[in-house]
Amino acid sequence: MTKKYLRFIGMAIVIGISALLIYKMLFNISEDDLRRGSKEKQITAKLTTDNPYNIEVPENFDWQQFSGTTLNFIVENNINADILTKHVGRFTELTGININIVALDFDSMIQKINLDFISKTGKFTLIYVDPYQTLNRFSQDLSNLNKYNSNAMLPHIQGGLEDFFEEQVMIESYFINQNELRSIPFDTTTMIFFYRKDIFNKYREQFMEENGFDWTPGTPEFTWERFIQVSEWISNNVPKDEVKYGTGYMGQKHNSLYCLFSTILASYGGDYFEDENISTVGTEKPNHIITNNEAFIEALKIYKKINSVSSPESRDWNWYDTAEAFKNGEVAMMLNWDENISAIENASISKVAGEVGYSILPYGSVRSANIYGGAGIGINNYATEMEKEAAWLFIVWATSPQIQSLILEESGGGSLPPRKSISSEENIGEADLKTGRKGISQTALKQSHVVLEAWKKKNVYYRPKVENFYYIERIIIDEVYNMMRYDLEPEVTAQKIYTRINNLT
Repeated sequence: MTKKYLRFIGMAIVIGISALLIYKMLFNISEDDLRRGSKEKQITAKLTTDNPYNIEVPENFDWQQFSGTTLNFIVENNINADILTKHVGRFTELTGININIVALDFDSMIQKINLDFISKTGKFTLIYVDPYQTLNRFSQDLSNLNKYNSNAMLPHIQGGLEDFFEEQVMIESYFINQNELRSIPFDTTTMIFFYRKDIFNKYREQFMEENGFDWTPGTPEFTWERFIQVSEWISNNVPKDEVKYGTGYMGQKHNSLYCLFSTILASYGGDYFEDENISTVGTEKPNHIITNNEAFIEALKIYKKINSVSSPESRDWNWYDTAEAFKNGEVAMMLNWDENISAIENASISKVAGEVGYSILPYGSVRSANIYGGAGIGINNYATEMEKEAAWLFIVWATSPQIQSLILEESGGGSLPPRKSISSEENIGEADLKTGRKGISQTALKQSHVVLEAWKKKNVYYRPKVENFYYIERIIIDEVYNMMRYDLEPEVTAQKIYTRINNLT
């Protein structure tokens, strides 16, 4: 064999390897993908017995390729987790993949996720990605999902990210770098206002005669100042066998204290920082702290007043305790996450089922500010590649319109999914006109319009997303808690928060 011929063969091999590497780079194909066959397959949308959910998959896609795999999914114990737990067997039937859903209270969940990422064990392959506790701190420990969503060998997110609400995607899926997709939106928890319609209807005329205004929540006239007045009036005038107190506040040293105070702060035009993009894709470190201005001090004053007219027991409450008190008929008004509706409207466990009204939160001097708390699903970067691909199939399935719709269809649901094709005003409006139609439950109808109103730009509040916000949040919680415990002046508390955050950042 001549040298010229050998040189030609060598060049052909080099060109072939280079082409293969370029193909892998362009299409993000793994070695496992190549072993399955390097021919790019077209996405189809055929409804077959092998694909009962009509999820778009590559032609001849094998749903059972990871059969026998078991994945742990750590998630907050909420409506979405409950619904998913009921139906996850369908995914196992489809794929042969077993999903062990570990649903925990918020604090326990965050602690376990932190430990898993710090130890790099990959115990939990699927992660409930809270933007302010996990995405901001551990973005590099979460897989870049673009690798799977752009892989021609795997199914893609149905309808694309364009079917999710844009700002929610920015908050839940990215941290600073929008080229790195870290999670897919999963839930849309939003803080709204709950109140006892039976109490409000029964005593409306008496209250108006004594106070001179209509106390119906949800209007610009229903301010925090009037909320305080209403709470005090109910506590003093409504018989205790009907309801004990007007309201309760979340005074425990807990994330719930921070969330409640933030809604009040934003309604007075305040915030914690003024940095660009800090409330969407986030920033590594804030530079413009604004926790010692007039709006911040006014919000602290209102927070103290709310405490003074709340159930004395609520000084030790978080959002779980507050929901229990409301459900048991102990308080007439509650500021809490919309997901509580499934328990509140469940007559077997709630004393107030069927007697509850829903609205956006009270107004400050600027607006009503309803804090958004949605989270996504991500993949642990320390899992094996096979586990990651199996986990991607679960994410595609769990976030598909078909599965997300179950959150609205079932009586145990009620929260709005993060997909525009499901939760648009047009769809919800149509459902309201055809009450009881298949596709949306009576429970969901009770609050869906309120949540959509809360999501409007003029009404929604997005928290700052900062890498070290865990420590910033602790400062805020500690100082606001101390203000209540030691009856400190709001001006003193505002300055303490400013100084401590400034020293930290």
